[in-house]
Amino acid sequence: MRPSSCSTDTNAPLQTRSRAMTALIALVTTIGLALTLLTAAAPPAAAADLLSQGKPATSSSTENASTSASAAVDGNTGTRWSSTFSDPQWLRVDLGATATISQVVLRWEAAYARAFQIQTSDNGTAWTTIYSTTTGTGGVQTLDVNGSGRYVRVHGTQRGTAYGYSLWEFQVYGSGDGTPPGNGIPDPTTASLEAANGPLTTATYTVPNPSGYGSGSVTYPTTRGSYPGVVLMPGYQGTQQNLQWLAPRLASWGFVVINVGTNTLTDDPESRGRQITAAGTQLLALGNATGNPISGKVNGTLGAAGHSMGGGGVMAALRDDSRFRAGVPTAPYYVNGNFSTVTEPTFFMTCQSDAVAGGNSYAVPWYNSMSQAEKLYIEVPGDHLCPMTGYGNKAKQGKWIVSFFSLWLRADTRFSQFLCGPAREADKNNTSLVTRWMDTCQF
Repeated sequence: MRPSSCSTDTNAPLQTRSRAMTALIALVTTIGLALTLLTAAAPPAAAADLLSQGKPATSSSTENASTSASAAVDGNTGTRWSSTFSDPQWLRVDLGATATISQVVLRWEAAYARAFQIQTSDNGTAWTTIYSTTTGTGGVQTLDVNGSGRYVRVHGTQRGTAYGYSLWEFQVYGSGDGTPPGNGIPDPTTASLEAANGPLTTATYTVPNPSGYGSGSVTYPTTRGSYPGVVLMPGYQGTQQNLQWLAPRLASWGFVVINVGTNTLTDDPESRGRQITAAGTQLLALGNATGNPISGKVNGTLGAAGHSMGGGGVMAALRDDSRFRAGVPTAPYYVNGNFSTVTEPTFFMTCQSDAVAGGNSYAVPWYNSMSQAEKLYIEVPGDHLCPMTGYGNKAKQGKWIVSFFSLWLRADTRFSQFLCGPAREADKNNTSLVTRWMDTCQF
């Protein structure tokens, strides 16, 4: 009877497999739909502010007087903190208030940590570990973390070399004082970026004792928070009026802008580069001092924009001063300038009918030589004056410059769409607006 019984159910295995396959397909479809919905619902990554630069720093030890803790948070990759040659050691930064920490960047010198922790604290005594490794490799380490605290430290427990621990820079990113990342700056739109003013109210402060440059007017957001600094440099025979249009636009989008007058109207590009550096130094000092309206408003990150010889000066500052993290040279002029070593993001804006500093003479060769930098090149109609106050399409120029600095000085990726994403296409493909466009997208 067993053979007979088996012979009456010959399709059972096939039916079982069929039902199993149907169930599997349904499960996969359900999972796929759920993942699709989760992906669609995921919000865009929020911008993060650099919180640590210029803030008070202490350490367990220092190798010597020239390698103090403050050197790791000064924004200068040519200075460093170094400890004595023993384990354990730590470096701590005081953010000034409780902050939400989302990323830490460690720029190690050759003496690095094999084993270390990133820790946060509200009081500088009790510590919470938000990252830990025993296989550190040195170099530049970008660590995505999730924590909060007023104090953040890197705590090394095993050295990677026979020397101590040494950091060129210790950078902490996140949002502070309960302010959303990006200091509460709303999502940008084409209309808001092309308006004469951004979302933040601004005020102006005249620098009382300029040091290393002729004069300075600082335009800054009046809202609470700290922001990147930007130096504006005029061209030959130019004054602060040359780029006066740009200062309030940048400030109203979250920058502290010092508009500079030169020592003399005929200063060459190299001299203008040194004056950009001097103005940046004084802007940071004013932000760290008390008794002036921009006290506490400069977060330590610097950028620069300039016209003509001032644009050449921007290139010199990017080449020579590592504190400057992005530059916008407009119609730049510098005879025999060599900037192939510049690695920071650079936006060249030139004018199609420029008989003084045509793009093919200066900006394009520099652009092509800068093999390690993120670059943007936009040529627009007009003569040599097209980037100056009263000339050119300021709605478009302002949108591009604000977006470039927001992306590279504040890591605010919401602005990249206007330079690399679909929001740029209407500009890029309009031959009456843009006569040449080059870039290294995706940024």
